[in-house]
Amino acid sequence: MSEPDIGLLSRRATELLDDDTTDWRPHQRAIEILEQAVAEGEPEAARLLARGYLERGQLVEAHELLAPLVADGRIDLAGALANVLADLGLTDDAEHAYLVATGGGDSEAMNNFALFLADQGRFAEAVTMFERAIAAGDMLAPANLSRTYLHDLHDIAAAQAVAERHLTADAPTTYCALAEVRAELGHLDEAEQLLCTAVELGAPQAHIDYASFLSHRRSDPAAAEREYRLAGELHEPSWGYHLGAFLLEHGEDDEAAQVLELAAYWGSLDARRLLDTEFELVIDPA
Repeated sequence: MSEPDIGLLSRRATELLDDDTTDWRPHQRAIEILEQAVAEGEPEAARLLARGYLERGQLVEAHELLAPLVADGRIDLAGALANVLADLGLTDDAEHAYLVATGGGDSEAMNNFALFLADQGRFAEAVTMFERAIAAGDMLAPANLSRTYLHDLHDIAAAQAVAERHLTADAPTTYCALAEVRAELGHLDEAEQLLCTAVELGAPQAHIDYASFLSHRRSDPAAAEREYRLAGELHEPSWGYHLGAFLLEHGEDDEAAQVLELAAYWGSLDARRLLDTEFELVIDPA
C-alpha cells in the first residue's frame, strides 16, 4: 500500500521538525512552512504545526490553531487540544476536550486523560481510563497504571500485577514500571536488570529511569549523570529537565541553568518552572 499523500509542504516541514540538532532555525522554518500548508489546506498540516508550536512551548499559538478546528469537527485533533488546555491550566475545558477525543476512540488521549485525572487526585477515574487505554492498545498506559497504583494508591501488589501482566517488548516502559516495584520491595539487582532490559528495548525514558535508580537506590551520582547525559544524546523526552534538576541538586548551578534554559526554549514547562523557582534572573528583560 502506498504512503498517504500528506502534502508537499507538510512533507518538507516534517523533515525540518525531525532535525535532531538544537539549532532553532530548521524548526522555525518548519513552522513557517506549516503555517502556509494550513492556509492551503494540506490534511496533516494542522497536526504538524501544533507539534511545532508545542516543541517550542508556544501554547497560546497551539490553542489558537486547534480550538477552532476541533469546534469545526476535527475530532482527531481533540487530544492535542486537551493537552494544550491542561498545560494552560484550563482544566474544565481540557476535560471536555479529552472527553471528545476519548469518545472518538483515541487511545493516546485516553492515557493522557488518565494522567490528567490522576494529577487532580481522581484516582478511581484515572484507573478506569487507564484500563480503557490499555484495552484500546495504548503502549504507555500499562506502565502509567502500575505507577499510579504504586505511587498514588500505595497498592504495591496491584502495581506489580499490572506490570507483570503487560510486560512485553512491545510496551517496554512496563519494564521500567516493574523495576520501580521491585526496587520498592528491596530487590535492587532484579530492578536494575529490568532497567537494563528497558534500555536495550529503547523504552522512551529508559536512561532517565535508570539514572534515577542509580542516584536514589544505588547512591552512585557519577553513574547516574552518565545515564542522564546518554538520555540527552538520544533525545529522550524531558531529558533536559531531568539532567538540569540533577545538576542543580549536585551543586552544578551554572551548567544546570544552561541545560534548563535549553530545555525551556524547546518547550519544557517543568524546566521553565524550575528556572523560575531556582534562579532570580534567567532571561534579560531588555
